[in-house]
Amino acid sequence: MERILSLPLTEKTVREIKAGDIVYLSGEILQLTAAAHKRALEHAAQGKPVPFDVENMAIYHCYTCFTEDNNGLECKFLGATTSAGVNPFQPAFIREFKVRAVVGKGGMDEATLKAMQDVGCIYLAQVGGCTQICTEAAEKITTKFWEDLGPNLAMKIVFNKLGPLVVGMDAHGNSIYDDTSKKTRENQKLIYKKIGIVS
Repeated sequence: MERILSLPLTEKTVREIKAGDIVYLSGEILQLTAAAHKRALEHAAQGKPVPFDVENMAIYHCYTCFTEDNNGLECKFLGATTSAGVNPFQPAFIREFKVRAVVGKGGMDEATLKAMQDVGCIYLAQVGGCTQICTEAAEKITTKFWEDLGPNLAMKIVFNKLGPLVVGMDAHGNSIYDDTSKKTRENQKLIYKKIGIVS
């Protein structure tokens, strides 16, 4: 099923979405790398304010090339990063900040899948080869945070139909990555059996 969604998202909407669905997202999305996740969680643990609110919103594991002039900030290029690098922080981040969608590539671990199931959150995988399309969906950058993190700074980016994004992990504990691995193992066993490696 194809879904065109506008942020913010409700938990009800998120729980209606299934692994394998195609999603397009419109609205303000926060670029957030592992370093920014770590800092946000440290601030929350210490009772310090976090300069952004992502409750019912989406975050994007990506890096952005941008320019800044009298007309403001302009996104020149953005690319999804491998989400596995955020695994140490993602489950706690989802629970702490009640984020509804995570955009990235490559999938995430079982602990993150469990947090998504508990809170009501989905993982949206950027389709390979669609970097240019996703860049063109970025209308403007509205705010920068934590510039001292260099390329790992956080930014709010307004998108118009970011996608196509595949629902890689849903809020019901389903993961296309687990399904693919299972099918691969099953097919491997069949092949081995045919060539006589296993009985």
